[in-house]
Amino acid sequence: MDMYPKYTSPFGYEAGEGKIDSYGVDHSDFSLRDEIEYQYAREKRENELKEHYKAQGITKNYPQYGINFWGNAANNYGFGRTNIAGNIANMKNNFSPIPQATVVPQQPVQNNKSMVSQFSDNLSNIARKTGIDKLTENIYNLGYDVTERLTYPQHNAQNYENRSSLAKAQAEAQRLTPIDISDVNKHRYVSCIGAFDGPVSAGVTAAAGLYKEGADLYKKWNHPKYGSNWQILQDSFKDLVNDAIGISRGLSTNDMNECSYLLPLHTRRR
Repeated sequence: MDMYPKYTSPFGYEAGEGKIDSYGVDHSDFSLRDEIEYQYAREKRENELKEHYKAQGITKNYPQYGINFWGNAANNYGFGRTNIAGNIANMKNNFSPIPQATVVPQQPVQNNKSMVSQFSDNLSNIARKTGIDKLTENIYNLGYDVTERLTYPQHNAQNYENRSSLAKAQAEAQRLTPIDISDVNKHRYVSCIGAFDGPVSAGVTAAAGLYKEGADLYKKWNHPKYGSNWQILQDSFKDLVNDAIGISRGLSTNDMNECSYLLPLHTRRR
């Protein structure tokens, strides 16, 4: 069982059937930490491209870059075979110019927003969410949602006011339950929504993910219908990695709608 199930990003990224993704990068020598950092760098690169196309009025049906996404193919597209963590850090700080699209031709655009400014924006968003006013608002909304659920219990979470991001995450998880969607998409999206309000919500989202995986391990361990115990562990690690990616995204953005990019088009809320 592949630890990283198929997922297609807005620009055409897919993990691929083997260890080489659709952008041409070979993940054979990547550690779990390298994989997390790589996915974070890829999403940052794709977000940068979205900003460029947004300035041109393009907000969907993005070009599909394929192996041109990272630019020069030398040394495993810059990620290398050794010192991968260091190479990833270098790539995040020195992205190549906007690549040539391979499916939907676009006119070349200039790089107006550097990774430094993107990183600064993310830090600013996180700092703003750690302010006493935002923390107070977060706790108040969370308390309101918990009280509403205890006072007026009902099955459909979407019928509540859902003032906090955690409550919204619960409602979205319930909405997506009957929809055919990969665990990669669902874990990243729901965690992104859950963590949006700030560090309190991010912590609760992480704790909920750990609890869920612990419960799944208890339920599935030594049950052949779920695969071998090693496969069960891989699935749990994969889910936790995707939770972490979603939490990072939700905590660092100032627009909850950005989380929707983690879902396929047909599953997004309209």
